[in-house]
Amino acid sequence: MGTLGVPEMMVIFLLALVLFGPKKLPELGRTLGKALTEFRRASTELKSSFEREMQTLERETESLKEATHSTVNEIAKHADFSYPYDENGHTGSDTPAVSHDSPATTNPSTVGASEISSAESHGTTETAGVAVAALPPVEDTVPRSETTETVQKQS
Repeated sequence: MGTLGVPEMMVIFLLALVLFGPKKLPELGRTLGKALTEFRRASTELKSSFEREMQTLERETESLKEATHSTVNEIAKHADFSYPYDENGHTGSDTPAVSHDSPATTNPSTVGASEISSAESHGTTETAGVAVAALPPVEDTVPRSETTETVQKQS
């Protein structure tokens, strides 16, 4: 809807003149003018209070950011990320020398499940001369079917 032009204003004036009469028309104009002035004043006041509160919030946000940055910088100054112990809990000079042997030589009883046939459903299985205890079957599971060769080894 566009702005009101001269013809539209004339129609509204004539309609108001017919409805309210010539004696009430000036009084109606004054009342309408006062209402519009009060509405403008209230909207201006609302807008200025909103802007004032936004500025207050921005100032508070900036002060919180500054406090956070200063706290983070202070913590970073005092933080010591060098640990005086290794992953085994040994400290300083009493740390034993770490051997870089292969896992098979340091822990010969560790064998992957793929190396042991049906390891999850039997007591012990011998692989490469090392007896390895298999895990007990998990409750509410069905063990794998046994082959004739596995049954003969256990007998």
